[in-house]
Formats: sequence, structure tokens, C-alpha cells
Amino acid sequence: MVPINKTSIGVPTGLNDPKWNALKATLLTEQHAHNVESKCYRDTTINALTLLYKDKCAICERKRGMELQVDHYRPKKPRNNTTNTQYNQSGYYWLAYTWSNLIPLCSKCNNNKSNKFPLVGWTNTNRVLSHADVSGATVANHYSLAWLHQQEQPLLLHPEQDRQFEAHFSFNNDGFIEGRTPQGIETIQTYKLNRNDLRRERIKIQQNYVTAINAAIDEYSTNGNESEFRGALIATFRRIKKNMHQSEAHSLYHFYIYRYFDYYINSFLPLGLRPKTLQYFNQFKAR
Repeated sequence: MVPINKTSIGVPTGLNDPKWNALKATLLTEQHAHNVESKCYRDTTINALTLLYKDKCAICERKRGMELQVDHYRPKKPRNNTTNTQYNQSGYYWLAYTWSNLIPLCSKCNNNKSNKFPLVGWTNTNRVLSHADVSGATVANHYSLAWLHQQEQPLLLHPEQDRQFEAHFSFNNDGFIEGRTPQGIETIQTYKLNRNDLRRERIKIQQNYVTAINAAIDEYSTNGNESEFRGALIATFRRIKKNMHQSEAHSLYHFYIYRYFDYYINSFLPLGLRPKTLQYFNQFKAR
């Protein structure tokens, strides 16, 4: 998960097309009984969301392209289950066609989240329940992501509102992601970010870098060419750094690999060449 600035591209013109005005007016009248029209929120925004998020799922950061689905961060429909009642919520009908409430998710993250939307303290007392003006707030506030975040304190992290995700998560070198805050813990649990496919992808990323460096070590052990060894290491270091960019898959994981190279990569290398490899890596970082 990486920070995204949605205001940089503005609201897609299709979402604000006058042909949807009557539908949006009906939504505010019918409220929870409204039959949400996916052609309005989905078909008009999926291309813009895919472009903005670089073909990635907003949460797990897998490159999914055409598989991406438009999710309502705050669910448009209420949840009133008899089990896992901590996830029950009253629904945010008025945000069904609101640009700031839409994010792209892969099918697995979307299905896992469903219409869960827990708040800090598992309480519903601070929820905003309608689009109506309450407690001195203007109607515009109820459509503001920042205002809603302040009022409700969600437990699910949002890439367009939250920042410094490294403060919320940490990764083990066996592919597991752990939460460092209540928001990180709940985001991992709700979206199932330790599911097998994601763990396998993280392990594969790590192993590919270890394999590349081990190949350079084997070659160096054979020919003793220091310059060639250093060049091969730098090529791998550059790949790690490039994949930290928010346009790349699993960029947050790459951030951790780059910052804690000794833990994620160097600890898996032959003991005798760990100091030299780490030295070259630190020199690369310092450039």
C-alpha cells in the first residue's frame, strides 16, 4: 500500500455527466432502499482508477490490470450479521456515486473486505449515519474523506487519506506481514493480507534477489574478479530500488527489503561473503 493523490487527476467527467443527476437525486430520497446503478460509479471510473493506481490493487499492491474492481471504501449497503457483529455498520448510501469513496481492488481483496467497515474501539456511536446536516456540519462535509476520517477514525487504512504505511506494517523474511498499529492489524485481517498467494509472491521476490546475488557470489568464487562481482551486485541493488517506486507491484515490500537489506537478503547469503556484500550495498545506498 502506498499513498495516492487522487486530486491530481480530478473527478472523471463521466461520473459528473448530467445524465446521472436524476439518479443521484433519487439516491438521496430513497437512501438505503436505492438500487445502486453500477454503470454510474463503475463504468465511469474504472479506467481512471486503474491508471491512477498503476494497474495495482489499492491494498495488496498486486498488478491485476483488467481484473481490478471498483470498491466502495465505505460500504454503500448496511451490514447486520448475527456473527462477527463488530463489523456491522449502517451503510453509507450517499457515497455510492462519490469519487473519493471509490478505490480499485483485486477480486480477492474485494471479496474478503465485503461490506466490513470497523471503527477504532469497535463502536458505532461515532458513525456518520446520513447525508443530512448534523451537529453543525455542512452537507459537503459528509462527502469529504478527510472530514469523515476525522469523525469516525476507521480501522481500515486508506491509500488516499493515510500516510507512512511503514508505521502500520512490518514484514517478516518468511513472507508474513504483521500489523504495528490497530489499523495495520485490522487491515491485514480484513483483507487477508497473509493469504497464501500473497505470501508466495513475497517469498518469490525475496528469493529471486537472493538467487541473483548468490549467482554473482559463485562467479566471484570461481574467477575472483572484484570489479565484475561489484557490477553484478549493483545490478541487483538497482532492481530492488527501482521496484520501490509506487508504480511497481509490492512496492511497500521492496521498501522494506531496501531499508533492511541485511535482514531480508544478506542473512540468506554465504556467511563468508556477507560483510563484503553488505559493504557494497551500503556504498550503493550512500551514492
